[in-house]
Amino acid sequence: MARVVRPAERAFLLVVMDAVGAVGAVLLGLWTWSFTAGFQFSADFLETHAIWFLSVPIWVVALAPTRHMATMLDVRDTLIGIARAGAVLFFCYLVAFFYAGDVLPRLVAMYVLWDSVALTVAGRLVVLWGLTRDQFARRLVIIGDAATMAATVPLFDQPGLRDAELLGVVTDRHDAAAPGPYLGAPIEVDQIAQRVGATEIVVASEGDLAPPVVERLLRSHEAGVDVIGMAQLYEQVLRRVPVRRLSPAWLLTHFLGAEGPREASPLAKRVLDLLVALPMGLAGLVVGMVIAAAIKLDSRGPVFYRQVRVGRAGRTFELVKFRTMRTDAEAQGPQWSTQGDPRITRVGRILRRTHLDELPNLWSVLRGELSMVGPRPERPEFVTMLERTVPFYRVRLTVTPGLTGWAQVNQEYADSVEDAAAKLEYDLYYARHRSVRFDIEILVNTIGRILGWRGR
Repeated sequence: MARVVRPAERAFLLVVMDAVGAVGAVLLGLWTWSFTAGFQFSADFLETHAIWFLSVPIWVVALAPTRHMATMLDVRDTLIGIARAGAVLFFCYLVAFFYAGDVLPRLVAMYVLWDSVALTVAGRLVVLWGLTRDQFARRLVIIGDAATMAATVPLFDQPGLRDAELLGVVTDRHDAAAPGPYLGAPIEVDQIAQRVGATEIVVASEGDLAPPVVERLLRSHEAGVDVIGMAQLYEQVLRRVPVRRLSPAWLLTHFLGAEGPREASPLAKRVLDLLVALPMGLAGLVVGMVIAAAIKLDSRGPVFYRQVRVGRAGRTFELVKFRTMRTDAEAQGPQWSTQGDPRITRVGRILRRTHLDELPNLWSVLRGELSMVGPRPERPEFVTMLERTVPFYRVRLTVTPGLTGWAQVNQEYADSVEDAAAKLEYDLYYARHRSVRFDIEILVNTIGRILGWRGR
């Protein structure tokens, strides 16, 4: 059996391929331009036009979202990611052209952009074909209890595990509810892994494994078999955290302990907030006047709607939005907005679909009460209720709330406890993996949602 390329190695391989493809695209683009324009393609020619190689790091960074497991094995998501990267590269060119002018001919930009997209698509298709061959496939064995294993198996229908094969399950006894062929008892897990040729063992158990079983897992690890938890696999594939399957020990070891999240530089995050919020706020002043007039003409009541929200560490603050509902919308008390909510006004429906009702939130970003990216702040009444019903809900209060967030770009509005639990899975993933690069990725995805008219 050939050596399996692990997820981290795949991501590194793609970084190298993206960089090589970008360099090749620049060389090919300059060669094409020199051929059509009558220049001699030489070392001196490349040195004179070396500025085009600045597109290489831009391209590599813009492609970062496509290198996640959840995307790299999905053709559609990969193509969408490459298209977005192309838009980023084109936008950077327009900015540079505004300042540099004729130093950056438009024809070269077209060649470089086209070649970058074409070479990257070709490379990704080759990688996808290679990683899904049997000799490179990941061969997984699940050990644990039947209930937790049953929650793990649906992951194999996800694109992120398209290259994986479930060989079977290892449990204390042959359980009919176990989601796969029975391979044997946990005390024999190392021998089982060797016999079936497993490359990974997934631990799916709500309780602690017996010390002898842990020792056997260690032996498997020594033999080159990866041992990972179900929660870790869940994060890799879905970029979410399985809140319903976590024990209190997870909070201590993976969030509060040494293995917890490494928070992005507060200064860097604040600079990013200001760089985004200030120009948006200035542009929003003009748009805001039009919106205010439309609200007044559409229905009686104030232009703005003020609402208390819970921020980091449980501190409350007042969130201001353009009013999108009737003034008597909460005469019966606080309630979630639902699909086709009759309380929403005609103008309000447009504002919600375009997310323009959020424009006044930029003031909270400038004040530091909100960040551009983070868990969406909830109302105190709902926080109190959700803390009682959703495990680990209060963990999201350890992060500064955001105008947009990882949950917002992956799921529609929450209008039930189950929806709130699903959004929490994304919020916890963000809390564990937050960084300036991740914030930029979320902002780009947010623009996609707005252009796709995907609000409620």
